[in-house]
Amino acid sequence: MEHTAKIMVVDDEMDICLNVEKILVKNNYEVVKAQSAKEALEKMAKESFSLIISDVIMPEMNGLELLKLAKKEWPLVKAVMMTAYASTDTAMNAIRLGALDYLPKPFTPDELRTTVDKALSGELIEIPTKIEEREAIEIIDVDMPFDRAEVVKYTSDDYANSLTRSNIPEVKIAPPETIENYCSLGDMTCDIYKKLGTTCKGGIKKNECPQKKAKKKKSKASKQFDAKKLIGIDQPFDYEEVVAVTGAEYVKYMDRDGFAFLPYEELKKLPVPPIQKEPDQKTNIDDLPFMDILAIDDEVAVNNNIRKILTKKGHHVEQAFTKDEAMEKINLHSYKLILLDLRIPGVKELELLKAIMETQPDARVIIITGYASIETAVETARIGAIDYLSKPFTPDEIRNVTDKALRLAA
Repeated sequence: MEHTAKIMVVDDEMDICLNVEKILVKNNYEVVKAQSAKEALEKMAKESFSLIISDVIMPEMNGLELLKLAKKEWPLVKAVMMTAYASTDTAMNAIRLGALDYLPKPFTPDELRTTVDKALSGELIEIPTKIEEREAIEIIDVDMPFDRAEVVKYTSDDYANSLTRSNIPEVKIAPPETIENYCSLGDMTCDIYKKLGTTCKGGIKKNECPQKKAKKKKSKASKQFDAKKLIGIDQPFDYEEVVAVTGAEYVKYMDRDGFAFLPYEELKKLPVPPIQKEPDQKTNIDDLPFMDILAIDDEVAVNNNIRKILTKKGHHVEQAFTKDEAMEKINLHSYKLILLDLRIPGVKELELLKAIMETQPDARVIIITGYASIETAVETARIGAIDYLSKPFTPDEIRNVTDKALRLAA
């Protein structure tokens, strides 16, 4: 296949630029390299490119900032983001800012070629995002907010020199064999080893460090607590008061912040409260009563916690525990915001999200999931979700994403 497309690869590491160039040149693409967002913008101002492939984490201006500026100035330019620090947050933001795809490093030559071919052929489509929504997307790189001079100003040269690309100081640790009183069985320095000059008899006999074993038992015991003593900012009632409203089982499986601590499969075995059916009637979408929030999650404890946390903020929260109940509610009511779990029994892949976006295209949808992945973050963003929250989440996290989404819906 003959290619004539001109592609620019942007990465502050020249080795990455050269590797991408080597891969794409074999497919007859013309490749131009840039080692910073600033250099990339300067080159885009002088010549046109069919595709930009940009790293996310870069000094001075990160890849998402570059993407945002490039799409604003040259809206027809196509873009693909790549990063060694992949996260569901940057993946979703990249797609919503106009990127066609998001490639975690390291990737294979075939993965890169396939993505580029799909991007240039039109197989990958840029999702339509309103200008105000793109402007509201937070793209500040919290792991690299300063330049080196500014870091030195408040710390020292030695500290700045020790920083890695994520601005985490790189601490050089001596290899175990050079550490005094190091016991290889316990993988630590040990006072007993210091006294004996060798691993203790108990450790050798059972091939297990007795100190670590004791710590594990202590740690396990410390996690056990009496449900009757649960008190927290999101669980402000005493045991009897909660039981009177929810039942003993509900409180039994909650931690101090009001979140279920049982494994996912065990949670599914908990009894589901009876569902109040809406009247069986067809309603014109324009005549639907306008509701605040719909939480869709088959995990009863999670769904109830979402309702409890957001109700305290003054929101009206409707709940759905099954696919059928969710579809029934979105066909009867219009919602500003929908919180959707990715895995609900009877739902195939992302069909429920697609149905929601077809029925209520103006609703803001936040994905909540215990099975977070870069792939689902990218795909849900392409369909129309505006945020992605991994379980378990804190009360503050659910409040923050909700507030941000409702500001967009205002």
